[in-house]
Amino acid sequence: MKRQLIVLMGVLCTNFLSAQNETDALRYSYLNYGGTARFMGSGGSMSALGADMSAITLNPAGMGRYSRGDFSFTTNFTNTGSEALYNGNTASDNRFNMNISNLGAVFVVPVTDGSQWRNVQFGYTYNRTNDFQSNTIISGTHNNSQLDVFTEWAQGIAPGDLYDNASFDAGIAYDAFLLDYDSIGGTYYPWYSTDNIQQTKTIQRRGAQYSSDIMFSGNYADKFLIGGGLGFPSIRYNETSNLNETFIGDTVYDIDNYDYGYDLRTRGSGFNMKFGIIAIPHKMVRIGLAVHSPTWYSMNDRYSASIDSYFTNGDNYVSNSKEGFYEYRLRTPARLMGSIGVVLGKRGFVSAEYEYIDYANAKFNNRGTDNYSFNNENETIGVNYQSTGNIKLGAEYRVANNWTVRGGFARYGSPIKSNVIDFDASRTNISGGFGYRNRSFSLDLAYVLSKTTENYYLYDPNITNPARIDNSTGNVMLTAGFRF
Repeated sequence: MKRQLIVLMGVLCTNFLSAQNETDALRYSYLNYGGTARFMGSGGSMSALGADMSAITLNPAGMGRYSRGDFSFTTNFTNTGSEALYNGNTASDNRFNMNISNLGAVFVVPVTDGSQWRNVQFGYTYNRTNDFQSNTIISGTHNNSQLDVFTEWAQGIAPGDLYDNASFDAGIAYDAFLLDYDSIGGTYYPWYSTDNIQQTKTIQRRGAQYSSDIMFSGNYADKFLIGGGLGFPSIRYNETSNLNETFIGDTVYDIDNYDYGYDLRTRGSGFNMKFGIIAIPHKMVRIGLAVHSPTWYSMNDRYSASIDSYFTNGDNYVSNSKEGFYEYRLRTPARLMGSIGVVLGKRGFVSAEYEYIDYANAKFNNRGTDNYSFNNENETIGVNYQSTGNIKLGAEYRVANNWTVRGGFARYGSPIKSNVIDFDASRTNISGGFGYRNRSFSLDLAYVLSKTTENYYLYDPNITNPARIDNSTGNVMLTAGFRF
């Protein structure tokens, strides 16, 4: 098992000196649903209304609103910007990406046996449930170095064994002549002597989470809709980071600067179940309830590190780690959703949804590749994370025969307990859009603005300050639908 990450005590940080920590559990549990432009433009609040390829993914009973077959797909254009404040200095970067946020089809089978069942539906949807695309730059000066952390980790290991025992950090730092060994005292020390260190870290994140869902539903007397489904979510996450430290005014040692690069590739596939019901007590009112089971993932990580060191005399040394590989399991929390929609005749609707998740229920497990228990990671998850609720509000109004406008708001509650961070870790989405719809075709456009804040530690939080990162993501979604 790789070196366990230093426990960051509830700070939302992504410093990959190793993986399988509480931050990973939160990343894959704290979903940010994508989907159709109609669904996203109305705040993601359409679960009780149904008849939308994304809404039925949250509450499969909503598929019971379909009386004809339907097919739709959605393209998504995303621009993510980040602004990082570190030790009084601000740096910013952005990332543009194009992807498919939704694809789905529903087939309707009429019931002709004279019962109260109107029809049954079968469907398949493919939805983007999380987006990891971002570029981040953190830059500032500090009075200590990541080499201090590597030095501490190296203590007690003989120089000849250091690479094999600490290949991803202290071992390659020693091989690149950034650590030295005092054979008399039997201790390591970092190869620098200054308290004026320029630090710049770049972080490139790529990938997404998707969910493929196979669903079924039924419509009973236009009074009750029921549905269920099997979900097969997947994870693709890549992170490449580089920390450069330049030692200014060092008159004792001949080091100029070094680059420490780290590369992580995570893949996962999982399974969950979804059940829902929608009651229609009045022709204007829809009341929905849905439950999603925990998702059970099988995960694997591939990771590697490298160091390039540069000295004032022109020397340059490169040291590369081994390639690491580790398999494990992750269970993300169950979800409970309650929703209501009010249909305003043929003019539109207003809708609201509340989603409950307990992030403290995320849990790592071993896949049998070693005897590691994950007790420390799971304990940290329970200590730092909490249950919370997500509130989504939306409305749509028909302004002309075939044209509608819509708007929405969503607030995703903070998954981190307030006593372990000094900022609001919630997420806010503001959305709007419009659409054209006739009997056989629809075209919808939406824009969603999402804002979050996180803390990021370049290394050990006991000796460095966090970078406060404000993230802002704009999504433009275009959906085409065809009914048959």
